[in-house]
Order: sequence, then structure tokens, then C-alpha cells
Amino acid sequence: AGTLLLKLPFARTAPISWLDALFTAASAVTVTGLTVLDPGTAFTHYGHVVLLLLIQLGALGIITFATLILSLLGQRLGLRQQLLLRDDLNQTSLGDLARLARLIAAVVLLMEAAGTLLLAFRFVPLLGWSEGLFQALFHAVSAFCNAGFSLLPDGLSGLGEDPLVSLAVSALIVVGGVGFNVLADLWQWRRSGFQRLSLHSHLTLAGTAMLLGAGFIGFLALEWSNPDTLGQYGSVFDRLLIAWLQAVTPRSAGFASVDTSRLEDGTTLLMIVLMFIGGGSTSAAGGIKVATFMVLIIAPVAFARGRREPVAFGRSIEPTGVLKVLALTSVSMLVVLTGAFLLLVSQPLPFLDLL
Repeated sequence: AGTLLLKLPFARTAPISWLDALFTAASAVTVTGLTVLDPGTAFTHYGHVVLLLLIQLGALGIITFATLILSLLGQRLGLRQQLLLRDDLNQTSLGDLARLARLIAAVVLLMEAAGTLLLAFRFVPLLGWSEGLFQALFHAVSAFCNAGFSLLPDGLSGLGEDPLVSLAVSALIVVGGVGFNVLADLWQWRRSGFQRLSLHSHLTLAGTAMLLGAGFIGFLALEWSNPDTLGQYGSVFDRLLIAWLQAVTPRSAGFASVDTSRLEDGTTLLMIVLMFIGGGSTSAAGGIKVATFMVLIIAPVAFARGRREPVAFGRSIEPTGVLKVLALTSVSMLVVLTGAFLLLVSQPLPFLDLL
């Protein structure tokens, strides 16, 4: 559907191939952010709205979106639909799944509205009311959904040293990437008088903080003197700000505040690792997920200490959970390596770039 809509004459500024339209639609609905065209110039405002809707639909998830539609129409979910939604939202019980789906939608709209308001303070003075508000909305949705699409010619490279843009975009990426389950758990945790969070939330929040810190420090250390990236900025504050955004965005968002083709090989490998891990479960982010990565660290430590079950935050992780993590990671690595191999034998490009 997205391909057909993007091919319409009034959705594009010039003729585009079916393959380019399909690639763009697929990238938007899977919130990947890879583009073969410049979205800002290749499409009209109608095409931009189509991209925005595809990004939003992909971030919410098809099943969650369908549940919201049924709920708005006053329809009750059957057992099969409840089982699908339970698996989609990574829940262990059926409970009130429709209410959870509505809560997710409310959080998404609230965060995107707040992000639009903040970014409007920068985009409206630059582009005027109409264009500025739309650019603010598009980038807020793209950031919260971890999509990485930008309508600006050089992405966020020209605004990376702007504190308002960098901090607002990075906050949207982090909140959108921790996962709807974690956000719902934090909401219930506050309402219940700050009782204990779930193990999944503990793992995700701790892992997110650890990965953000490692990415930030690693990017600073590796790129500080690179004249093509951080080294071109004279202000220490600008370097810190750009390094922070660049540490946040590879987690799954895809925005670039520097020219990534100019990065040191060590930084590129660091970004590959961060991209492979991605964000939280049931979020808009990709990757094997943060909780999976945390279990991959905790399980070998437990094995080295002779424990029968890994323990984290005072609670044990069942062996079936460890097996699921190992299976997910193995399959993911196999898919990535197979894709990289096929690119290597068919494209005359450097190995690290293709990986």
C-alpha cells in the first residue's frame, strides 16, 4: 500500500522506480531509516505524510494498531486475538490487553506531541509556521519511533550542536526505544507507591544506561581528534553534545550528527555492536534487544561461578529464558553474517562498510 501511494504523481516531485518506492515504504514501515532517495526532495508533502503514517504504523505494530481500531469500534477481542496481542506485547497473561494497547497509544501521542512542541521552537523560526510545525512533527515522530527519517538535506548534521534539537531528539529516541512494556511498568510502579519493577524492566533500564554510557565515552575517546568528525568543532560543549547524540542514535534511530563515512574503524565497529543490540523489547527499536544482551552477559558469569540459574536484581532467570536468548542471538547473527556475505560477493565495497 505504501509503495502504491508513494508512486502516485502528486506524492513525488519526479519519477521514481517501483523498486525505490518499495524500498522506501519497507524502510518506513519497519522503522529502519535506510533510504535510497532524499525523502525531503524526492517526495511532496503528501508523500511525506504517507511516510509519517507508515512510520507510525510500523512503530505501534500491526497487531496493536488493529486492537486500537477494534477498541474504538466497541468490539471485544476474541481469544485468538488476545493470544496474538499477548505475544506481540511480550506479556505473560491475557489480563486487560486492550487497556494496555490504549495506554501505549496514549504514551506515543503524548511523547510525540511534547517532542513536536520542543522542536517547533527551533524549526518555526527557521522555516516559518506551516513548514516549521510539519518538520517538527515529522522529526518528533521519526525520533520517538526510532525511524531515523529526516526531511533535511543533511539530516541532523547541521543541527547536531544545537542543544534543544540534540537533547529533544535523543530523549525521544531513548524513551521510544526502552519499550512500551517498560513505560507501562514505570507508570504502574509510580501508582503503586514505587513497589518493585519487573525483572525485564530492571534489565532494560540498567542495560540502556550502560550502553548509552559506553557509547558516549567510546565515541568521545575514539573521535575526539578526528578532524572529519568531532575534531572539526572547537567548542568542548559542542563535541560533548554531538558525541551524546551519536551515542544514542545507533541504538536503532539512525539519525547522524556527523558524517559516518568519516568515522575511525574502531568507532564504526562500536556503532555496529550498538546497532546489533538495539533497543528494548516491544519498542519501535530493532536489534536483539537490551534485555537479551544483559542475559548474554549475566549467564556466562553465573556459569563461571557454578550457579545453576543466572540471578539478576535478586531474581533468577529460568533456563528456558536463557535458551530463548541464545536462540534469538544465534539466528540474528546468522542472518547478519549471511547478508554481509552476499553483499561482499556481489558489491565492490569495503568489508566494514558492508557489515
